[in-house]
Amino acid sequence: MAVLPTDAAPGAAEQPAASAPLDERALVAGTTLRFVLLLALLATAGSSMIPRTVWHLLASSEKADMAAACPLAAGIDPSVSMNTSFVQSRRQPAALEECTARFAQDFTGVALGVGTVALIAAFAVYWLLPVWRTRRTKVVPLDVMDVHGGLRPLLDELVTVAGLDRTPRFVVDPASRTTGAIAFGRQRRPVIRLDGGLVVTADTEQARFRAVVLHELAHLRNKDIGITYATVALWRVFLVVVLLPWVAVGMDILFFRGTADVRGMFAPFNTHSQVLGGLLVLAVYLSRLEIVRHREIYADLMAARWGASAEPWEGGAARQRSERGWRELPVRFAGLWHTHPSQELRRASLTDPQALFTLKALPLLLAGLAADILVWHLGALPYELLWLKAVLVAVLVVGIGGVALWRAVLYALLAGRPVPSGWSVGLWLGLGVVVGELTGPRAAMNQWLPAHPEALLILVATLVLVMTWTAQNAEWWLRAWRGRSLGPVMLAGLAAPALAYASVLYWWWFLGEVLTGGWPFTTAGVLASYDLPGLPPPPSDIGLLWHVIAVVGLLPGTLSRVGSLWWAEVLLWVLPLLALVVASRSGGGSGAERPKWLARTLPGATAPASAPYGPGRLLAAGLAGGVLCLAGLAVALARLRMADPGAVGTTGPLRLAHMMGPVLVICAAMALTAAVVAALTDSGWLTAGLVAAGITALLGVGATYALMRADASAGPDTVSWSLSQDVHLPYAVALGTPVAGLAAFVGRGAGLLRRWVATGRRAWPRSAARPAPVEERPLRPVWRRAVRMAAIGAVVAGVGATALSMDVSESHGRSSRPAALMLDQSTPAPSAAVSRLQHQAWAAAGGLERIQALRAAERTYSAAFTAGGESATDAEFLQAMDRMKSTCREMDRATRRANTYFSVPSAAGQRMWARVLTRHRTMVGTCRALATRPSTTTAKAAGTARRNAIDSVDAMFYWLAEKGAIRPKSS
Repeated sequence: MAVLPTDAAPGAAEQPAASAPLDERALVAGTTLRFVLLLALLATAGSSMIPRTVWHLLASSEKADMAAACPLAAGIDPSVSMNTSFVQSRRQPAALEECTARFAQDFTGVALGVGTVALIAAFAVYWLLPVWRTRRTKVVPLDVMDVHGGLRPLLDELVTVAGLDRTPRFVVDPASRTTGAIAFGRQRRPVIRLDGGLVVTADTEQARFRAVVLHELAHLRNKDIGITYATVALWRVFLVVVLLPWVAVGMDILFFRGTADVRGMFAPFNTHSQVLGGLLVLAVYLSRLEIVRHREIYADLMAARWGASAEPWEGGAARQRSERGWRELPVRFAGLWHTHPSQELRRASLTDPQALFTLKALPLLLAGLAADILVWHLGALPYELLWLKAVLVAVLVVGIGGVALWRAVLYALLAGRPVPSGWSVGLWLGLGVVVGELTGPRAAMNQWLPAHPEALLILVATLVLVMTWTAQNAEWWLRAWRGRSLGPVMLAGLAAPALAYASVLYWWWFLGEVLTGGWPFTTAGVLASYDLPGLPPPPSDIGLLWHVIAVVGLLPGTLSRVGSLWWAEVLLWVLPLLALVVASRSGGGSGAERPKWLARTLPGATAPASAPYGPGRLLAAGLAGGVLCLAGLAVALARLRMADPGAVGTTGPLRLAHMMGPVLVICAAMALTAAVVAALTDSGWLTAGLVAAGITALLGVGATYALMRADASAGPDTVSWSLSQDVHLPYAVALGTPVAGLAAFVGRGAGLLRRWVATGRRAWPRSAARPAPVEERPLRPVWRRAVRMAAIGAVVAGVGATALSMDVSESHGRSSRPAALMLDQSTPAPSAAVSRLQHQAWAAAGGLERIQALRAAERTYSAAFTAGGESATDAEFLQAMDRMKSTCREMDRATRRANTYFSVPSAAGQRMWARVLTRHRTMVGTCRALATRPSTTTAKAAGTARRNAIDSVDAMFYWLAEKGAIRPKSS
C-alpha cells in the first residue's frame, strides 16, 4: 500500500487535517467492481488461452492440418466476411461436422490439469507474498526495535482509533532510512511494515508517525489488501503460466508453422489474437494501477478523519511545482504508471475530495476495452447461456460507468456545480468496446478490418443512451429520495440500465453482430422465415412495404422470449416515473423534508431542489401521444380492413401486416412523443421523454388489442388477431424504447437550436445555473391524489402487461427463426490461391481417400467379373457369382461413403465428381443384376458400366493433378 510523503520539514507543528466537506463514503467507490472485472477477465482469459496452448503443443501436426483443411474442403473461403463464411458453412453442415470430428483431438483433461495447477499456483503466491515481502527486506519484529516500549502503546491506541477487529502484526525494516510504511499480507493476518527511519523519528515527529500508521490502518479498514493482493497473485501467475506460453505458440503459428500460403491466409486472425493479448496486458496493468491510486486517496481521507496530521501531505506538496498546458502531458502520462497519486492531488483531496467524484476518461475506456476482451474469452460458453453472458458483461460495464456517474451527480448537486450529462461516459465506454472489436479478432475475424465497422456505432449509441439516462435518473432520485441510505436507489438505478443494455447485447450477439459484415439478409428470405402462406415469392418484386417489414423484423424486439431480456426496457420508464411520484409525496421547495442521507453525507447542507414538475405533466404528454397513436392505428387498421381476406394468397400478407403495421405506428408515436417532450424539457429531458413514450406505448398496445379484438369479432372472414398479440408489446418495449431515446436526442437538439435562434446566442443550459422553478398553483388534494394514482397505475400496467406478455412470448415467440433462410446465399468466387488450397484440402481431407476406395472396389469387381467369364465349370461360375455379390456390396458402400463427402469447391470439379458418383451407382446396379440374373445382356451392361466408371475415376485423377490438388502420376 501507499507510503505517505517523506520529505516534510522536521519539527512541523502537529495539526489535524481539515475535514473534507463531503463524505466520500456517501456512495460506494466502485473500485471493487473494477477489481471484479479484472479478476473475471484474467480467469476467463486463462480458461480460454490454456486449452488453445495445450492443443497446439500436444496435438498431432498431421491431424491438425487435416482439421484445418476441413473448412477449406467444404468450400469456405477464409478471406471473406463472417456472414459469407457462415453461409458457406451451412451448405454442407453434416459433411463438415463429420470431417471435423474425424480429425478432432481432445486434450480437455490436460487443459483442466494445467488450469488447476495455475489456480493452485495463484493461491500459493497469494499465501506466500507476505512471507516473501518479509524475508526480502529482512524485517524484524517491532519489539526488537522498540527497546523502550514506547511504540507499542501508541500503536495499540491507533488500532483502537481505526476500529479494527484484529490487530495487525507490526514489523520494522531497520535497513530502510525512509519515513514510510506499507500494509500487506492477507486479510485475516495483516502486516504493517514500518521503515527504520520512521521508527527512529517516532518521538521527534510523532505527528508524522501517527499519520503514516493511520493511513496504513485505513487500508486495512477499507479491506484493500485482500482483493489487491489476490489480483496481484492471479496476475503474476497468469503472466508466467498462461500468457507467455500463449504468446510463444501464437508467434509459432504466425511465423513458422505450416506453409507460407496458409500462414498468409490466416495472418489477420492470428495477428488480431496477438494484439488482443497485448491489449489485455495493458488494460489489466493500467486499470490496477488506477484503482490503487484511487484507494490511496480514500485511505488519506479516512486517516484525516481519525485525526491524522495534515503536515505530511502539506510538506510534500509545498516543494512540488505543477505544470500547466502541454508541459503537463508528460507528467500525466508518467503518472499513469505510478501506484500513488501526485502529492498535490492528495493534499487537495483532504479539503475537497473532488478527485474521487470526477469522471475520468481513461478508466472508462479501459473498462470498455476489458469488457470486450472478456466477451471474446467467454465465447466458449454454451449458446443457451447467452443471456447470462449478456447480463455479466452489462453489469460490469454499466456498473463501473454508472457508479462513477452517480458519484459525479451527487458531488455536482451538493457542490452547486453543473450536473454531468452522462453521454461522455457512454462515449468513452463505447470507444473502449470499439477499440477491442477493431483490434481483436471478434468483429474482423480473418480480415484486417470488418467490412462495415460503422455497425459498431450501435453499441456506442446504446451506451451513450444508457449512461445519459443513468445520469438523469440519478439526479431525479437524489432530489427525491429522503431515506437513510442512497444504496437502494442507486442499486435500482444501476440494475435497470444494466439489464436494458444486456437486452441489446443479447440481440447483438444473437443477430445484430452480422451487420459488421454488411446487410446479409434478403427481404424474400426474411419473409419466408415467417412461414406464412401467400407471402411474395423470392423472384417477385416485393415492394417498399415488405422491405420495411423485413428490416423491422430483424431489429430488437424480434426476440420475444424471456431470456432475450426485452422486458428490461420497461424499467427505463418505471424508475424515473417513480422518482417523480416519490418527489411529489415528499413535497418540494424550501419546506421539504431534509433527506436523512444528507445529514450523514454533508452535515449542515440544504437539500437539493426537487424536480421542477410532477408526474402529471408527463402523464398528460403520454396521454396525448396515446391519442395520436390511437388515430394512427385506426387509420392503419382501416386500410387493412379494406383488403379481401378471402382472396387467394392474401392470408399471409394480411397476418404479417396485422402484426407489423401496429408496431410501426406505436414506435413512431413513441418517437414523436419523446422528441417533443425532450424539446420542451430542461431537467431530465431523456428520462422525461422515455416516461412519456412508455405511457404512449402502453396506450398504443392497449388500443391495438381493443381494435383488433373488435375487428376479429366483426365476422368470420376477418383475419385473426391472435398472431399479433404476442409481438406488439415486445416490439414496443425492445424496439420502441431505443427509438424513442434516439428521438429524444433529436428533440433535445431541436430545442437547443430553437432557443439559439430565438435568443440570438448559444443557450446551452447548465444544471448549476438553472433558474428556480416557476411556482405553480398547487393542485387540490383530490387532483393530486388522482395524479399519483394515475402514475402508480401506469407503472403497474407496464409491469403487469410485461409479465403477461412474457408468459405468452415464452411459448409463441419467434426467437429462433433459422438464420440460414434469411441470409443472402450468393458468395463471391475465391481467388486463384484460395481455390488451389481448397482443392488441395478437398483431396487431402478425404477426397483422395474416397477415390482410392472406389478404385480398390473397382479392382475387386474387375477380378470377380473376369473370374466369372473365365470359369470352366458350374461350381466355379457359382463361386464367381457369390464373389460378385460381395464386391457389389463393397462397391455400394464405397459409393455411398463418397456420396456423403464434400462437393468439389468448383463447378467444373463438382460436375466431374457427380459423374463419378453417377457412374458408380450405375455400376452397382449392373453388378447386382449380373450377380442375380447372369446373362449375356447383363454381362454386357455390367462391362460397359465398369469401363465408364473406371474412365470417370481416371479423368478425376487427371483433373485434380492439373488443379495442383494432388501430385500427378509418374510416367
